[in-house]
Amino acid sequence: MRKITLIALTILLGLSLNAQHVFNKGTLLFNAGIGMFSDGGWIPSINVSGEIGVIPTGDVGLVSFGGIMAYKYSTWSWTGSNYNYHQFVVGARAAWHVHAFTSDKWDAYGGVGFGVKIWSDPYWDAADGYKQNARVSPYGEAFVGGRMMFSEAFGLFAEVGYGTLSVIKFGVTFGF
Repeated sequence: MRKITLIALTILLGLSLNAQHVFNKGTLLFNAGIGMFSDGGWIPSINVSGEIGVIPTGDVGLVSFGGIMAYKYSTWSWTGSNYNYHQFVVGARAAWHVHAFTSDKWDAYGGVGFGVKIWSDPYWDAADGYKQNARVSPYGEAFVGGRMMFSEAFGLFAEVGYGTLSVIKFGVTFGF
């Protein structure tokens, strides 16, 4: 009977220690939000990202892998013509989630990403007028962020960084 009680307590303690952090191995979270500020000004972007916890780094954290997609559209007028500018980003990301503090509501993380940026390049041709070229270029990003979870399945996130379409991103988080 003592062995069964000891085994049960060990399992319960292990589960409770694992549940003290928002992001654990196998956790799958998706973010959906908007972004602000970039080299194009105040124009907002729409972004979706997701990640899964993969590699525990002892008591100090966890490494996750995932991806991001973002889109931004802007338009402006100059000399009587309207100009349109589209940007689309798709890429992979990796983040390290800090487990230095114990919380089942807060998640702090930082990471890097890389991918492809597809964008339109408006220009003026003297013979034909306004034209657009499609461009493809690589991009890299570095970011820090945090989440506040209201339940296991819903929370808020915010990120600050450089590389995608916006310097600041914020929105909702969904857990599965």
